[in-house]
Amino acid sequence: MGTGHDLIGEITEMQMNAARYANPLTLLPGNVPINEHIERLLENGAHFSACYVDLDFFKPFNDSFGYRKGDEVIQCIAKVLEENCDPSKHFVGHIGGDDFLILLQSDDSETRYEAIVEAFADAINQFFSQADVERGGYLSEDRRGLAVLNPIVTVSLGALKVEPGHFCSHHQIAAAAANAKLGIPAHRDQ
Repeated sequence: MGTGHDLIGEITEMQMNAARYANPLTLLPGNVPINEHIERLLENGAHFSACYVDLDFFKPFNDSFGYRKGDEVIQCIAKVLEENCDPSKHFVGHIGGDDFLILLQSDDSETRYEAIVEAFADAINQFFSQADVERGGYLSEDRRGLAVLNPIVTVSLGALKVEPGHFCSHHQIAAAAANAKLGIPAHRDQ
């Protein structure tokens, strides 16, 4: 048993740690809390899915429209992830840049993944003109000054079901989820 003062101190410490390790752009937990959460799930023998989330064609967008608009797109995908995850069963983390990791402890992960892709496909259109959306891309100049058609930014997911005993650390989970996005199969006890 502790005192009210002890409880307030503990809550304050937790809030400071959350702020310390949050990504400043999205305010989502960063690498340290992501890794700690994965380790807790592994230690508890939890069944969960790890999903690596990455934006496709983001660099040309950022180069063409500037970092401010790029930051808005990153905030957009963060919002889509949060809106399609249940904070009581899921964890949304921001690795950095346009890379995210979500950890889902529910049986509806496939449905949520589909919803994320669809919601982002709708949300991203606000960053482009109607003509760009209809064309499926936007025009910009390459390094030689030639007009080039860049695709509209999309989202890719690499998901992995984690069964107790198949992975030993957050490093293995993160690598396997990133590889899943690339289509590389995961192996037990990598």
